[in-house]
Amino acid sequence: MNLFSYLRESRGLANTVKRLLAIASRFGVTSRRMENALRTFTAITRRYGCQPTLAATAVLLERYPGVFRRLSTEAELAVHGYVHTDYSLLDGEEQSQHMGQALKAFRAIGLQPDGFRAPYLRWNTASVQTAQHYRMTYGSNRCLHWDVLPAEGINPAARAAYEKGLLLYGSRPASQYPSLPSLVHGLLDIPASEPDDEAMVDRLALSPAERIAVWQAMLQATYERGELLTLILHHERVLLCADALEALLRQARLHRPGVWIAPLRDIADWWLRRSQLRLAIECIGEGCFQVVPPCSDGVAVLVRDAETQPAGSAWYGRWRLAPPGTFALHSRQVPVLSLSSQNDALRSYLEEEGFIVQGPDSGGLRIDGFDDFREEDKRPLLDYIEASDAALVRLARWPGGARSALSVTGDIDAMTLLDFLRRPLEV
Repeated sequence: MNLFSYLRESRGLANTVKRLLAIASRFGVTSRRMENALRTFTAITRRYGCQPTLAATAVLLERYPGVFRRLSTEAELAVHGYVHTDYSLLDGEEQSQHMGQALKAFRAIGLQPDGFRAPYLRWNTASVQTAQHYRMTYGSNRCLHWDVLPAEGINPAARAAYEKGLLLYGSRPASQYPSLPSLVHGLLDIPASEPDDEAMVDRLALSPAERIAVWQAMLQATYERGELLTLILHHERVLLCADALEALLRQARLHRPGVWIAPLRDIADWWLRRSQLRLAIECIGEGCFQVVPPCSDGVAVLVRDAETQPAGSAWYGRWRLAPPGTFALHSRQVPVLSLSSQNDALRSYLEEEGFIVQGPDSGGLRIDGFDDFREEDKRPLLDYIEASDAALVRLARWPGGARSALSVTGDIDAMTLLDFLRRPLEV
């Protein structure tokens, strides 16, 4: 798939020419306009004490090495293919060749990328195997969309174009799947979030105020669930969406407990480390337990509907932040999950979520069913646990007891008008 076929499939032929002209008008003959846009991008994130992840098509690093060498001091750079093509249509050998060329371009300017995002979010199993072969830490290629669009005022044709794009990305509703990192064919994948800037500006034609409201609603949804928002903002629309980005970061910094804002590299490193950690618990008397957290920087422990000694502190909803180090917990119920199934995938998932999992006779919150545990079971399982009246103790998902996480990302696939016009030929 090249740019023309992507636009035709995702928007329809009638809108393709209009879309091409709109994009082309944002690029200059030289790279100066996009360099300024990237400086604006990183200046905004710097003001809020964070760093974005920018996935770059590696052929651009060969054309503009100085630009990307400087950019790497302000942002994490990830691989966005060697060229901007549909990698879901390429076999393993072809993808390995592309990835090898991409990494050569990164190494030529002194960089070793940790992750990749496929152009058009289009990938296949070979994409994951290739990333593993080249020792990538993560991918960001699955897509979740949030039900946050204005109820009225969107042209039906515009909404249809947006939905076509979601279909092309293979996007799934965030209402049905957790927005959290997870292993996909053995590689950690950090799901991207829609709507992004392209959808809001070019497909849905949202007003500046509506763009702010949409992204803030996405942040609020992930905050309420304790999950992750992986925002996508392309550099050619930074000036159009600067106010929305500022408003989002401002809102994130105001939340208490906080929102952890980090590049994808740090999200992946934390999630891989934390998912291997386990809480230990021992009964030391009637209704009294000793909880021993793992010795690891940034790890926090949460307690629900139980008392701790020393006392904990208020956190969010029914959950409290446990005191640091080993502590005593007083509860009439054993604060664990009692698993009736022998399903290893189910047990592993619950332990990675930070819960203590024991057998069916342990006296904790009983988890029945899920004998064939699948991705679509995660949301109802988490909802069931959250809605229960059981006493529980668990590891917090995010470092320092943050409630949720935010990663600001962008894709760079052209720096000039010529780069943009070359894209359909670079397949």
